[in-house]
Order: sequence, then structure tokens, then C-alpha cells
Amino acid sequence: MTLPILTRRQILQTLSATALGAVGSSVLGSTASFAIDGKTLKIRNDGDIRNLDPATRGGWYDETVMFAIFSGLVQFKAGDEWGWQLDAAESLDTKDPLAIPFRLKPGLKWTGGYGEVTSEDVKYSYERFADPKVNAVYASDWAALDKVEITDKYSGVIRLKKPFVPLFTSTLPHASGLIVCKAAVEKNGGVIGTDPLATSGPYMLSKWQPKERITLTRNPDWPGPKPYFDEIQLYPLADRVAAETAFDAGDLDVTQINISSVAERKKKDTATLTVKPALAYTWMGINIENPKFTDLRVRRAIQRAINVPEVIEATFGGAVQPAFGIIPPPLLGARDALLYPYDPAAAKALLKEAGVTDLKIKVEFGTDADLLVAAQVMQAQLAEVGITLDVRQMDGATLTAQQQDTKDGTWKDVEMFFITFTTAPDPSWVTEWFKCDQVGVWNFQRTCDAGWDAENAKASEEPDAAKRGAMYIDLQNKLEETGAYVFLYHGVNAWVSPKALNGAWTPDGQWALLRDMSAK
Repeated sequence: MTLPILTRRQILQTLSATALGAVGSSVLGSTASFAIDGKTLKIRNDGDIRNLDPATRGGWYDETVMFAIFSGLVQFKAGDEWGWQLDAAESLDTKDPLAIPFRLKPGLKWTGGYGEVTSEDVKYSYERFADPKVNAVYASDWAALDKVEITDKYSGVIRLKKPFVPLFTSTLPHASGLIVCKAAVEKNGGVIGTDPLATSGPYMLSKWQPKERITLTRNPDWPGPKPYFDEIQLYPLADRVAAETAFDAGDLDVTQINISSVAERKKKDTATLTVKPALAYTWMGINIENPKFTDLRVRRAIQRAINVPEVIEATFGGAVQPAFGIIPPPLLGARDALLYPYDPAAAKALLKEAGVTDLKIKVEFGTDADLLVAAQVMQAQLAEVGITLDVRQMDGATLTAQQQDTKDGTWKDVEMFFITFTTAPDPSWVTEWFKCDQVGVWNFQRTCDAGWDAENAKASEEPDAAKRGAMYIDLQNKLEETGAYVFLYHGVNAWVSPKALNGAWTPDGQWALLRDMSAK
């Protein structure tokens, strides 16, 4: 999940037609081959960069860039199976769950003349997650950290206060495991924004044109395998339909497409279609502190009035399955049934019991064509039980800013909303955003239960898989009991790219691993 300054998950910006036109001509197209020199890859990014600090980053649009320009001790492997491989680390010992010795590769340099990456940088990078001045949105990733003990210039030991099962699934290989330059960050007052200050990955951020283009070029000091492309241009396009149009026109080389486009794409043979099961969860949230929804019976009526399988079938035509919770299969703790399934008669009875008639509510969401269809189906279903639904599409960043507002209180006006979060391959990363301390940060339903938070913390420490899975099922049961969640789908991530490209994605297809992409 992600940061108080907009995003972790789906905070998207819709570009103007002018910005879309700025994509320019394609180097690859659907059949072109790569030139020997001047190789450039043009790829769609979900949004513009907002924060390149591993501790306070935004969503996957930041992380896609960060994985290319920063190094971590380890990194995710591309492919169909989740796993990690060494990156900045020359060696790393995982035998002791409380003490993880590591040794950095000598000669890994920072840009900007800051010298080599050292164990002091590793210590600073991970321990700063606990610094209140940093206000790390992802502090939970390193909540079990005691300290990083320095052995010598290149070696150290990560010492944990308690076992932390997700360390090698959702912390070290993910963006929270990226290493920042202590000297550069301290020189900047401990703050990293859209300027990464100093980086050590195979690419470097050479130019940023806000809302138009993010340009990465090869890092000349990178000592590892030379990345294929001289330059990668990322275009922040929130609208996948527009991005797919740009791909077909030859203005983009690689883009993610809507799920609803997959069936038609399968009929064509002009490009490579990559479809992977998403580690994502989309739901409709209800703001329980809005006056219309303070009565649980009203929230429960909405849950029971919505026929999710019908919504999903109408929206995606069988391409995805309905969700039964927030944890996506095949992760531990995925549910296989709802506590309160579709029952319009029960919905009407609940509204009558609550004394509510002629209820008018609104649902807000960003520029997603699929979700617009889903909202229209829900509109008809709610009308059957006497609820009028106002469907409102708007800029996603504007909506999130309202939900995260702490000054003017505009969050009180939010009623219902669609939201998608993406996650790492561990259930702890799914549930983390629904705690009390996330109210108004990423918990926009504003549900809060200290007992729920305590159980969630215990689940991340439980070594027994069966017990841990049962804990996460119970946590989801309790979320559904609040009446503030209508679980929708997990979906797939689908990409189109030229046949001449060796694409590289995480197993869920959420992140394009730019450093690993090349020509065939």
C-alpha cells in the first residue's frame, strides 16, 4: 500500500490529449527490430512519479522507476514464480530468522560523486523507517527491525527483535528494501521527493517532465550486467484505453491494457499478450463516518443488495472471478465464501428496520472504463431495493486527496468509492492498510478496532502456515462484519508488447522490471 501524500495503490492522473500526443513515434512498433545504437523503449506508466523515497513512496508508478534506479540487497525475479535474487548483496545468509548477515558487492557506486555503497548506507536506509521525522508510510515493513549492525565497510547483520515471516517476500525484495545514499539524503535534510538525490541502479533518472515523460538512461558507473536499452521513456497515462490506442498507433512500445480488452487481443497475432493473475484487490468502500452510513443496517443492506457475480460478468465477461475478500488467491488466507452474500429481500428488510426510505448515495472513482460499467450495474441493482446511486467519475488523485484531507474535513463528504490496492506476495501486505493508524491515510472506510490491529500484528509473526492462514481469514471476516466493504475482484494484469521484445514482469504482472527487458 502507500503514502499520506497521495497514493499507494490507485491514484491515477488523466493526461490531456496534448500529453498523449507527446508520446511521439515508436522505436519498436509491433514488428520493428531494434537498432544497434540509440535503443529506446517507450512504456506506459500508471501515473506520474510523486515520491521516490522507499519509506514514503506512492504507488507502483513510483516503484517501477525505483526498481530501475535504486539497488536493494536483493530484488524480485521476473517470471511466473515469486522469488528473489541477489542485487547489491554479494552474499546473504537466511539461516537465522533473527540475524541476517550480508556482504555488499564492492565497487557499487552512487551517482553524484557520493562514492561507494556501504553497509552504513544499508543501516541508514532500513533504520530510518522508524524515525518519526521520516513518517514512513511503510514503517510496518521494518517494524520487527532491532538494528543493522555494521561489521565492516561492506558487511553487516540485520538483527530483528522478533521473527517476521514477510521479510523475504514483501520487505527486502520490494521497495522497502531499496538502499538510499546516507550522505545525499542527510545533505537534503533527510527528505527524498521526486528527486532521488543519488542512485546506484543500472539506470538513472535523467529527465522528468511532469505529467508528460519520465526518462531513464543507463548509469555509466553500474558494475553489473549492462541493461539492454540506452534509454527508457515512461509516459504517465492513467487511461488504459488511451494507452492501448497509442500502442496500436505505434506511439507506445509497451502498455498495460484493460481486462475487458483481453478477449479481443487474444484473437490478434500482431503483438505479444502477457496476462498474469494479479495480486490486487478491488472493492467498494463505504465511509462509516459519513452521516448516511453510521447505521450498520444501512451498510449491510448495501452489501446484500449488490450481486457481485452479476457485476463482474457484465463488466469482464468471464475474464475474472468475483472476490470473497481482500486477500487474493493463491496467497495464504484467501477466503472462498462471503458472510453476507446477495439477498435483496434481506436488504429491503434491513432498510425498513433502520427506518430509511428514499436513500440517495454516490459512488466516486477514477478514470477506469471497466469500473464505470460495474458502477452502472450496481446502480440498477440498488434501485431494486429502493436506493438511488449517483455514479461519479473524477480524477483519482483529487478523490484520494479528499479522502486523506486533515485540514478542511472534506473526507466527511465522501460516501462510497471504488478502490484497488496492489500487494506483495504475502497476506500481511494486504491487511496492513485497514488498521486504526491508517484511518485517513489509506483506510478510507475509517473502520477501527484495536483488537483487529492486535490480531493482524500476531499474524505476521505466526510461523505455522495453517494457523496463519486461519488468522487472515478471521481478519477478513471481521472486515466484512463492519458492513463497510463490498469485495469485487482480484483480476489479472494484462500487457501488450512487440514480438521483438523480451518482456520482464513480476509474477503478478504489476511491475514492469525495466532493467531486465531486452530485444529477442
